[in-house]
Amino acid sequence: MDDSGAILCQISAYKDKLDEVNEEIEQNIQKTREIESEIVKCAEVEKDSVNKESELLKMLSMGDFELNGLVQVAEFCFGTTIARNSLEALECDLRFLKTNMDEILKRISQKRIIWTNLKEQP
Repeated sequence: MDDSGAILCQISAYKDKLDEVNEEIEQNIQKTREIESEIVKCAEVEKDSVNKESELLKMLSMGDFELNGLVQVAEFCFGTTIARNSLEALECDLRFLKTNMDEILKRISQKRIIWTNLKEQP
């Protein structure tokens, strides 16, 4: 009878150990489920982020396209005005340079006459 009591005691100890192991396994299974749930949530967040990024890139491309169109229209409209103003400024500068050149040529001519007169005097 002592042997059967010892065996029952050992079986009880093994059962307790087995219960501990089963409890740890259950805890690990629960942690695994929680991790899987978090992974699913992260995947959904990532999917939403990719969709938002796609929408933002689409909006950016449309904005760039619209901006480029507006810039081209502005360059056409204002470029003509600017070119006209630049042409007028260049014409004004050209008149100023011609006037200066005429004055310089007059002074050179006058100095040449004075120099020639000085040379002709004994």
